[in-house]
Amino acid sequence: MKLLLTKTIRAVFLMLLTVSTVSLNAQSDPTGESAVTRTFAITNATVIQAPGKELKGATVVIKNGLIQAVGTNVTVPTDAQVIDGKDMFVYAGFIDGLANTGAKRPENAPRPNDLFSPDPPNDYAGITPEHSLLDQLDVASNTIASMRKEGFAISHSVPFGRMLPGSGSIILLGDKKHADELVLSKDVSMFTQFAGAPGAYPGNVLGIMAKWRNLYRNAENNKQHYDSYAQNPSGIERPERDRVTEAFFPVVSKQRPVMFDVAGVLEVQRAMRLQKDLGFKLMVGNVKQAWDLGQMFKDNGTSVFLSLDLPDAPKEAKGKDLDEMTEETKRLEARKVDFYKKYVGQAASLATSGVKFGFSSLDVTSTKVKANLLTMIENGLSESDALAALTTNAAGLLGIDKITGTVEAGKIANIMVSNAPYFTKDSQIKFMFVDGDKYDFEIKEKSAAGNGNRAGAAAGNDPIVGTWSYNFETPNGASTGKMTFAKDGGTYTGKMTNNDGAPDANLQEVTFANGTLSFIFMIDAGGQSVELIVSGTVTGKQYDAEVTVSAFNFSTPMSATKDDGQ
Repeated sequence: MKLLLTKTIRAVFLMLLTVSTVSLNAQSDPTGESAVTRTFAITNATVIQAPGKELKGATVVIKNGLIQAVGTNVTVPTDAQVIDGKDMFVYAGFIDGLANTGAKRPENAPRPNDLFSPDPPNDYAGITPEHSLLDQLDVASNTIASMRKEGFAISHSVPFGRMLPGSGSIILLGDKKHADELVLSKDVSMFTQFAGAPGAYPGNVLGIMAKWRNLYRNAENNKQHYDSYAQNPSGIERPERDRVTEAFFPVVSKQRPVMFDVAGVLEVQRAMRLQKDLGFKLMVGNVKQAWDLGQMFKDNGTSVFLSLDLPDAPKEAKGKDLDEMTEETKRLEARKVDFYKKYVGQAASLATSGVKFGFSSLDVTSTKVKANLLTMIENGLSESDALAALTTNAAGLLGIDKITGTVEAGKIANIMVSNAPYFTKDSQIKFMFVDGDKYDFEIKEKSAAGNGNRAGAAAGNDPIVGTWSYNFETPNGASTGKMTFAKDGGTYTGKMTNNDGAPDANLQEVTFANGTLSFIFMIDAGGQSVELIVSGTVTGKQYDAEVTVSAFNFSTPMSATKDDGQ
């Protein structure tokens, strides 16, 4: 596929980032500004005010960005736009505990010509805690609309970077003209990760931990000096200003928590070891391997945000393949299955142990969020606990539970409305309200073949096998072509051709399960190979997906239609 090949990859995707956010699944009012009124009444709906608290035949009144009233005996304002909520389900908008949503990735600091690797400049080492998400927040970022489409109204978003990228802020996932309009609470956390400087100190985990201790202890000492000077400067040497040190002051005084991006169990334990040694408030996000850490989280009081990213299920060997396996191979395959079950069952395990956790979308494409939630539920997580992680738990852990997280009068009007209970596979989001602004989405009717894709498969007519015509936008206009899928046994293969004459691309890692089709392909951009990830939902002969360039945290919508007669 041809994606505006230019002299450098950076030029390609900087241009792509300028593309205006297009309508995602026929969003009819992408700005939320065209409504005649900001007063709404959703009537006769099933309202899930909080996990385990449900009202049937209820009305929700929204006015001036707030929930004005909720109940079964509510007076509808005369100036309200009335939405018939019959057969609809109302939830609090979801809250993302850790993400880069809305952030625009900056260029990495260039390697200094005179680099002294044991003591590199802070910007090259990625030690920039004085920076903020607001330095990177881009109102035109596609990631805002993508997450809103999946039911999220709020994100604890953090900047891109290395060891200490800067502070995270809590933002509203609306369409606004200025970044300040998105900010619910700025600089609420110090974001850090075990990402070292290339070819310089601290370049590995042990170096990062040592540097972290050094920075924290220096900040403790310097804060005492600053405080003493501020109280009575007479006879005290004036302290030297240091932005890195000063950024640690709210952490040292426990006014601001530290949010660690820690995927693996060892990273979690290392972050908790630092917290135990130094005493700061700790939050861990993007956690992927925590099934044995429940008691440790409880004992330490650590706030936890599990990753919404899940591995693919291991393929089960059958028949001849199973017979030809050695005993050692069978044991290896069994260990893979055991690891997968622990992974997808860890949310249920933590909930059972009494750990209140939220979710993080840091490493997952938005189109996989719901499917992965359903996988967790299939592996023991209750729907009530899943909803709590998306709403009340997340609000409490982030300290915003007084203003959001439930459908209650007086709270911000962050509301999701679906056409069926959200955790049923075929439910779809009809409306989103973010800060009282209404966003509409098209409800797609499920065909017999598209309803779980069972009917077509039963008839021997696989829903995705055949040729599809695709389309998605680039700065040069629409990029169009064909995708052809085939199936041999249980394995899918595919090929993509482009109408502009670019070389054909073989589709890799093609998977289709629970109505979600995903695959990867490579393009040649300026002589370098770039990986693109595509994932989305198949509904009959329609495919709605996102194309994601993970290296640049960029995504754009794709649509495809299966050719007639197939």
